[in-house]
Amino acid sequence: MNSGYKSRAAAALAFMALALAGCGGSLQVTRNPSAQLASVKKVAVVPFGAAPAQSRITGEWETLLLSLGYRVVERENIEPLLKEQGLSINGIVNPSEAPRIGEILGVDGLLMGRPNTREPYYSYSMTGAPKISEPAPVSVKLLDAATARVVWSVSNEKEEALNVSREGRAVNGKIKRSLEATLAEGGWTAARPQYRESSNSALAFNAGLPAAGGMRVGAYAFAGGNDNGDGGAWADKAAAMLLKAGYDVVDRQQLEKIIKEQRLSASGATRAQDMAQLGRVAGLRAVLMGTAYGGQVCAYHIKLVDVETGELYWSAYGEDCRLDELAAFFRQPAR
Repeated sequence: MNSGYKSRAAAALAFMALALAGCGGSLQVTRNPSAQLASVKKVAVVPFGAAPAQSRITGEWETLLLSLGYRVVERENIEPLLKEQGLSINGIVNPSEAPRIGEILGVDGLLMGRPNTREPYYSYSMTGAPKISEPAPVSVKLLDAATARVVWSVSNEKEEALNVSREGRAVNGKIKRSLEATLAEGGWTAARPQYRESSNSALAFNAGLPAAGGMRVGAYAFAGGNDNGDGGAWADKAAAMLLKAGYDVVDRQQLEKIIKEQRLSASGATRAQDMAQLGRVAGLRAVLMGTAYGGQVCAYHIKLVDVETGELYWSAYGEDCRLDELAAFFRQPAR
């Protein structure tokens, strides 16, 4: 395939993406007027699915929630945690079980989504750069764990069959702006978080849990399959970025040795009690977790999690395989 044809194909795809994105008028953000926005400030995001793309989409929503002023708690293994207590995530819609589930998870609310059945595909930026695009979920809703009441919801029903995102993201600017407006109308008040965004990456900090300079962190091998390095290589790359940003980073292989010696969760000590034990043994304040997949064009989600509370210090996602843009975010002064 010659370069001229590639250029024309890229331009055509970019134009088609722009046209289809502009036609997407079915997005609806709805706030429940009977729900109290202020009663739900600390939330957990229920994984939208097991596939790497769905894990990445879940991470996009975690990042979005932080950017809106919510405090997000890592609860990736929600189902096993509730099963130990004889509960199911489906119980969150039951008013009698919801409060107990919220108490066990340590959150005020849960964000749940119905994933789009379409597989990820390649799209192009306005400059013709390829991106991995994940279709937006069909619907997403935030539930009050105390009442099982829907606080707000985002519906994209009409675009389930075809949703082309020029930005290569399931959470695009339109969703963010619509939610910001909806929350403002409902009187939502929260500390203004730091949020940084570029054409390829986005990073949101937790306004209520600032990351202390020089904090000691460890990195788990990333989840998901990819052709340009395994999960361990991605973790090492992200750890090197944090080291340059001033974090005190523990060697990943040493961390994995401690996990094995302490017989912690095979899932990488992501259960709350295992994470806390790992923090005590290794002297960690936080752990770095992530998902990555793709080849020469890739997609990732990275988050830094407090080992004692499970709360996120920050969350980021992007399509920058070298993490250059994300690294640049950490060099920017706070604003």
